[in-house]
Amino acid sequence: MSQAAAHLHWQVPGGLEQLEFFAEGMHCANCARSIRSKVGALPGVQRVDVNLTTARVSVAWDPERSRLGTLLDTVEDLGFHAVPLNGAAGSDAQRAERRRMQKRIGLAALAAMQMSMYTVGLYAGAWSGIDPWIEQLLRVTAMLIAVPVMFYSGAPFLTGAWRDLRRRSLGMDVPVAAALVLAFVASVVNTFRGTGTVYFDSVAMFIGFLLVGRYVEMNVRRNSLDAGEALVRSLPATVTRLKPDGGSERIGLAQVAAGDRLVVPMGAVIPVDGVLESDGTLVDESLISGESVPVARSAGAALPGGAINAGAACTVRASRDARHSTLATMAALIERSQAERPPQALAADRAAAQFVFWIVLLAAAVAGFWYWFDRARAFEATLAVLVVTCPCALSLATPVAIAAATTRLARRGMLITRADALERLAAVDTVVLDKSGTLTSARMQLAEVRCLGTLERAAVLRLAASLEQQSAHPLAAAFTGATADRSAIDAVHERAGQGLEGRIDGALWRIGRREYVADLAGTQAPPAAADDSDDFIWLGSAAGFSAAFAVTDSLRPEAAAAIAALRELGLTVRIASGDRRSTVARVAAELGISDASGRMDPQAKLGLIRELQAQGRRVLMVGDGINDGPVLASAHVSCAMGGGAALAHAAADLLLMNESLLSVAAAVQTARGTMRLMRSNLRWALGYNLCAVPLAAAGLVSPWLAALGMSGSSLYVVERARRFAGGAA
Repeated sequence: MSQAAAHLHWQVPGGLEQLEFFAEGMHCANCARSIRSKVGALPGVQRVDVNLTTARVSVAWDPERSRLGTLLDTVEDLGFHAVPLNGAAGSDAQRAERRRMQKRIGLAALAAMQMSMYTVGLYAGAWSGIDPWIEQLLRVTAMLIAVPVMFYSGAPFLTGAWRDLRRRSLGMDVPVAAALVLAFVASVVNTFRGTGTVYFDSVAMFIGFLLVGRYVEMNVRRNSLDAGEALVRSLPATVTRLKPDGGSERIGLAQVAAGDRLVVPMGAVIPVDGVLESDGTLVDESLISGESVPVARSAGAALPGGAINAGAACTVRASRDARHSTLATMAALIERSQAERPPQALAADRAAAQFVFWIVLLAAAVAGFWYWFDRARAFEATLAVLVVTCPCALSLATPVAIAAATTRLARRGMLITRADALERLAAVDTVVLDKSGTLTSARMQLAEVRCLGTLERAAVLRLAASLEQQSAHPLAAAFTGATADRSAIDAVHERAGQGLEGRIDGALWRIGRREYVADLAGTQAPPAAADDSDDFIWLGSAAGFSAAFAVTDSLRPEAAAAIAALRELGLTVRIASGDRRSTVARVAAELGISDASGRMDPQAKLGLIRELQAQGRRVLMVGDGINDGPVLASAHVSCAMGGGAALAHAAADLLLMNESLLSVAAAVQTARGTMRLMRSNLRWALGYNLCAVPLAAAGLVSPWLAALGMSGSSLYVVERARRFAGGAA
């Protein structure tokens, strides 16, 4: 365990350490609840996130108060095995678990077929007569075959029930194990007595049906409902790093540091966020943004970790390590959303736990009734009740629906960062959109050039572009892209939030805010040619103001279609922007939005959200900037653009990685579909039990048929979620 543990944990801010692993053997809500409670009770443990859908556990703790070994020993004591998330160890562990399950199923199936020959002889002998020694031989032979089935194939149910009973809780394995033990023990007793009915064939079929159901469920959940794991597994275990002397070396992904130069072969995954140093390549970013068409990237372009190099082999300089890459962030956000327990999931878990208690009482009542009314039918009726009412489907109904929605949206470039966001998103009736970076792209362009002195348009553009090429500010691209003419410049100095200055042809020039340029131009009064002076970028020298520039960003091509899609869903759409009112009004007019506000600072946006909430509106806020952080946090549900600020990402419930506003409407539609799927799954699970329980209690359902029905109900719930994740309505 210690060797594996070395690959499972790392340090996080605040002096804490974090541990992530697969909990092998976890398959129900009770398992997840036991890990969450027992590990969370250890000294120094700050957080325990347990994802039932993927059997994934994340623990953050203070290493001064608890050792790593203590955490892992606690998990082992609960009956689970911690294995690494990725790499060879994680893959080997999952393959080993699958092989064990296949062996158990194979043994149960072979034993059931073999025992059917012996039990047919017993049944035939009961009608036409059979020699006592042959009858006993058939009983003993069937018992010997049933022993490995019971204690090897049935081990997951027996150990799960024992684990639950040790914790003084009633999990879903308890009624199953009780039925198995009762049937097996009664059969063994009757075998040694030489009289009575034996149920060895039913035990084998019962275990076989349950194992097949659990095996299929495990595969569907792992392969179809785990977008976060798919993201993590796409990363290579090792990468090629170029050494300073020109050579190369293979290193582990965890060893990559910012500044390392990595070779990415054709068709390989770009392991970390970086900058392309080669001349150019094609990049497939479908895993990140959902865009399936590869895009061309030239030297100097930023590449996200997790994209695929679809062109020739290239060299990438890492801008950050693997743990902080775009892909790792996406996987962490998905994992957080799946690990959180929304109110409906918690309610379903509580209902399932209480349901098991009532199952046991019901089974006891059925046994008492049939023992008094018809003793011969008491045993089979009791077994059928224990099996058919196992609430697997009830416990799975909510988590698989959440996982399906998470996967469905991740494939479309939308990440759900908080599980309860789906429930809140389904209820929204108003969408408030920021303009800059949300309705418009980040590509800036010149909208207007006003010449205020003797210089012509070409001259002022040349001066402005010469100054702005020295700046990394997003606005600079509007000038440098407007003209290719440049002048030699020196003595450049940039003042944050104001502008920059430089000496061109012996004269000192400034470009930026009006007050900043006016300090050099010698006047504070805005030129008469500029009536809305605060909305302009100014150019001037000691001789006075020379030009005023209006810069704007372009409307996203899908913006109009996205607004129409939101309205088709019955949503009211508004714009709240910090940009100038004239620009906001122009964008609103182009999109047909009547409610639009400009010149709104963060406090004004926050006031608007609260005003709408006071009117009973449920608001979805979509933004991208640092100033949108407080507003995103206060909205009923919020969405941040993937290319926006980190603060906005932290405050948002959803993260739009593909930058397409069409995904916002798709997210609302998916959230509503998820709520319908949850309710439908819960109705199915409850309806199935309400129909099956009376039949089983009446003795009309045999134990093996009860096992088939219980497994089928769970598979039905999971299969519906799998289809929903794939895009089916």
